[in-house]
Amino acid sequence: MFAARSILRRGWPLVVVGICTCGAILSVALSGAAAAKGGQIGFETPAVADPIHTWGEPTIGVDPQGRVFVSGPTGTGTQRSAWEGSVDAGHSFRVITPGPVPTAIQSTEDPPGGGDTDLNFDRSGKQYFADLYALTCLRAATTSDGGASVQQNFLGCDGSPGADRQWLAVYDPPTGTPHQSAYTGPTPLVYLEYNNLLGPGPNGGGQWNKSTDGLTYTNATSGVTPATEATYSPFGPDGYPAIDQQTGKVFQAAGFPNGDGSYDLELNIGTPDAAGNLTFLDAPTASSNGGPNYEGLIHIADNLPGSPDTLFTVASVDSARNLYVAWALDTGAPSGRQVYISASSATSGWRTWTKPVQVSDGSTGTGDAVNVFPWIKAGGPGRADAVWYGSNMNVDPSSQSGQAWNVFMNQVVFPVDKSGAITGQAPSTTLVKVSPHPMHYNDICLQGTGCINSQGNRNLADFFTVTIDKSGAAEIVYDDTSNGLAQPGFTPTGNQTIDHAGAPVVTVARQSSGPGLYGSAVSGPSNTPATGISDPSGDALYPVLGGSNVPGLDVLGSQISLSSNGKTLNITTKVADLTNPATTAATIPGAIYLEYVTRWQMGNTIYYAGMSTTATNQPSFYAGKAQSVDLCSVSACFPHVITYPESNFGGTVERGGISCPASPSALNPCTLTIQVNVADVGNPPPSSLLEETGSYAFATAHPQGTTTNAQALADDVPLQIVALTTAENSSSEPCLFKP
Repeated sequence: MFAARSILRRGWPLVVVGICTCGAILSVALSGAAAAKGGQIGFETPAVADPIHTWGEPTIGVDPQGRVFVSGPTGTGTQRSAWEGSVDAGHSFRVITPGPVPTAIQSTEDPPGGGDTDLNFDRSGKQYFADLYALTCLRAATTSDGGASVQQNFLGCDGSPGADRQWLAVYDPPTGTPHQSAYTGPTPLVYLEYNNLLGPGPNGGGQWNKSTDGLTYTNATSGVTPATEATYSPFGPDGYPAIDQQTGKVFQAAGFPNGDGSYDLELNIGTPDAAGNLTFLDAPTASSNGGPNYEGLIHIADNLPGSPDTLFTVASVDSARNLYVAWALDTGAPSGRQVYISASSATSGWRTWTKPVQVSDGSTGTGDAVNVFPWIKAGGPGRADAVWYGSNMNVDPSSQSGQAWNVFMNQVVFPVDKSGAITGQAPSTTLVKVSPHPMHYNDICLQGTGCINSQGNRNLADFFTVTIDKSGAAEIVYDDTSNGLAQPGFTPTGNQTIDHAGAPVVTVARQSSGPGLYGSAVSGPSNTPATGISDPSGDALYPVLGGSNVPGLDVLGSQISLSSNGKTLNITTKVADLTNPATTAATIPGAIYLEYVTRWQMGNTIYYAGMSTTATNQPSFYAGKAQSVDLCSVSACFPHVITYPESNFGGTVERGGISCPASPSALNPCTLTIQVNVADVGNPPPSSLLEETGSYAFATAHPQGTTTNAQALADDVPLQIVALTTAENSSSEPCLFKP
């Protein structure tokens, strides 16, 4: 329900900063995270998207109503992917699933799935979701109500098509947009592209499919049938595509090897016909014996000293139809692993490209020496935000050299003419370190499934993403594995052989100051320290999407303070009604225990304090270090589930109490107090920083501390009941998650 940051100072009470609630978000300026001053680009306190489930390759999207969604694969081993939604600007999330209503026994999606996910939207806010299972089939899903109801379909689950890294592009031009497309069919028209692992060419081939409902897809490559895909699939797979709403053209860029160790970065454009089928620049011609016509591709940059496809080449279109491509080079010298951007205007037919601009600084001093996983999002004319992970050491990303990684963003502004078209002049750049602390340590293995043989850490998987909200503020989702969690004794040979430390906690950072991508300054909640924060009542819903409020789980506020002698951490939580746990538990199918947990990260360790109660109202109070349950997938094993063990199951016994008025209500709530011995939570010295603190209400079928690997694999883990409303806490914004 909350996500927060706290600072502990000598002689002061523990100051809580940045509790993520529906009504307001606070943040604090940290070394490395730009402060919210004047025109500087700054970010709010990062929020944890899910305190239980972890996953790599997190994706983020914002729909036209301002709702924020994240998704990502928990791995082929689980055959699941996560999909969650937020109506408070990405500060707290609810589980979305096309299966049964989430319960205390199972919450996230049913299999098959667990591979690269993608999200996209049409102008109405209908959301399109794509998932991958074991390189053999795809899951397509849609929702028109923010996730309260979901439809899904499976594509190619008969052992083909041999797909990987499926991406979505939606053609749904706004009213008044000049129509220069030959397409005459209904909109939205949804394209689903994936790497056709069976295709030919220097990097495989792209398989483009089309749909008008987002569930059923047909081949969208003009003149190509499955029988001819062995000789032709469009150039550019793995590159993240973009689409022009005026012409309906699709864009995809990738590296083309020259045979001498150098690469050209080339662009493929697909042009739709009346039926929406795409003819690409490399479409076979009579002179090429039915094979691809690579000579027709557009050159973005030539003679690059390494491949630009690790990982990935990403395209994005701004509101003036300028196209941007971002990439990171894979060179023999680690210092050459830098991020670049080039841009082109529609007036040139996207054929004339600016000179590549290096947007990373390549400095060990800033911690941005070596870069991986670029992504880009364009906004207003000439404006784009690029993000990546940067290392503080000039070493190979796959080497285990003890390097520290952070999230970086560069806002790039290209000069434009009166029409908004890129002029070709050099852009201005603003580099910002987004993450308040290193989000990963040691290697980021770039060897794919070969990471198993090299014992390389692939917990982050292959990418993370950035988008913008309607104000132009950047919203970045990334993984934070700095916790170093690993399940003790999970593998016979110990950690790092096939089981890699670091639960990839999915984390969201929203820009709160400085210029946004529409040219105006963006704003966000203050990062001024505070002792606590309140949360609107009535938003503890079950079912978690579109359900009714459950007073016994309706957390209204939280406060943390340090005793005057510095020996006790006092955590006080207001809950609408704690007098009838039996009624509360009966609301959630499978619930036997109700748990109220506050968690935070101090240094590189996640700590927590909690209260657990049964239907017979037998509360226990406890604290300790968070633990993990590790599961395996195609790239070894890593922590998939974070647990907050109760007393007698790994947590230590603490003092606590519950105080309720005669007639508790949201206006006169109960008070839950936990008095934690500081020795049980790392003995925080007065200068300690408690980061990304969160207070949550869970319903669970068994104690968290007893969670087995089999239960985690089946997603028999606590169900988070999340309080959600609009960021402004007003009725001026849609709140479609509420009943």
